[in-house]
Amino acid sequence: MWTYIILGEVTITGGLILLALKMELRLTRVIPWALIISPFCLWLAAHLGRLVPGLGLVLPLIFSVILAVFFSAVLIIAIFFRDPTRVSPAEPGTILSPADGRVIYIKSLKNASFPIAVKKGTNISLTEFTGEPFPLEYGFQIGIMMSFLDVHINRAPIAGKVTRIKRVPGVFRSLKHMDSLLENERVFSIIESQEVRVGLVQIASRLVRRIVPFINEGDDVRQGDRIGMIRFGSQVDLLIPSRDAFVMVCRVGDYVKAGLSVIARYKSAISAKPKEY
Repeated sequence: MWTYIILGEVTITGGLILLALKMELRLTRVIPWALIISPFCLWLAAHLGRLVPGLGLVLPLIFSVILAVFFSAVLIIAIFFRDPTRVSPAEPGTILSPADGRVIYIKSLKNASFPIAVKKGTNISLTEFTGEPFPLEYGFQIGIMMSFLDVHINRAPIAGKVTRIKRVPGVFRSLKHMDSLLENERVFSIIESQEVRVGLVQIASRLVRRIVPFINEGDDVRQGDRIGMIRFGSQVDLLIPSRDAFVMVCRVGDYVKAGLSVIARYKSAISAKPKEY
């Protein structure tokens, strides 16, 4: 009995950890879940073994792993489609995160270049976007990688008018491959206010390449409004023109939340704040 329990715990936890690494999930969430779900799955598998004599030890163990994967998939789907209510901070002069996830890079762009991503030190450019009315003027490019457990509703980083939405159809390719960002479906959007014009690039996932926009060209949005959803999506790039006008607040490795976390601040807003004594 104890052999069955120990082998089951190790097998289920190890299997879920391998899946988590493949899906780029945080182990701090996966390991507690594995420790919670494994006893239940082992109990169900042991009950099956009593109902069907002669199964031995291997088949119930395999069945317990299948159950653990099934319940985990149901949980991930339930978490993925959640849409929590959020109130953006009432702080003028800020650019908020458009997505939940981990900041994987902050690039300083030069010569009005338009790289979409950096993978292992290599720039991957989307040449079809270079003709768009979006001068980067030595700006910033912030890449935010989402996991399957993050909220996948994207939100407006600033208040303003949606002046451009451009969809580029894609094919099924893994974002782990160097050329995949040129082939995954993506949507490029521009939101413009009186002070600044920012760009967003939403990149669909390797599993379900579907980006669902909630906005149209000409719409007015408030800061933090829902602007779209990437079905099982994995990356959003935020493009901010003119480094001279902004100060970056986030750092590479930070975990940010859409409509809540401040990515950058206007330098004019910082200088206008009264000094604290």
